[in-house]
Amino acid sequence: MKKIITLLSLFLLMNFINAQTKPVVADENFTTFLKKFNSDKNFHLSRINFPITVKLLNDDFELVNYTIAKSDYKQIQLNDKGSTYQYKNIPKNNTYIIKRKGIDNGILAEYIFEKRKRIWYLKTYIDEST
Repeated sequence: MKKIITLLSLFLLMNFINAQTKPVVADENFTTFLKKFNSDKNFHLSRINFPITVKLLNDDFELVNYTIAKSDYKQIQLNDKGSTYQYKNIPKNNTYIIKRKGIDNGILAEYIFEKRKRIWYLKTYIDEST
């Protein structure tokens, strides 16, 4: 009986020590995430839960929900340096919104990112471009 209690105690102690030594995953930095999101297609696709629902203008210029499958998705670029866009970044708790407004070109879009389990994902976007 003493052997069983000793083995059980040893087992519990090992589990406790093992639980204490597991590395803690740090929160992902949004700037680092966005750089990789823009440059690595596989990473980009891995950070979107498909199908993704987005809002786009229809032919009557009304915002309508569209569901996009992975096979129909076109990668977006949010680092168009030198382009005719103005960017406004809005960090908020576990959400990060990038607003892109074109200069004299009809571009108007919001990209909404959400942090889940300490990593960033593209949640949705709203494209009101004409």
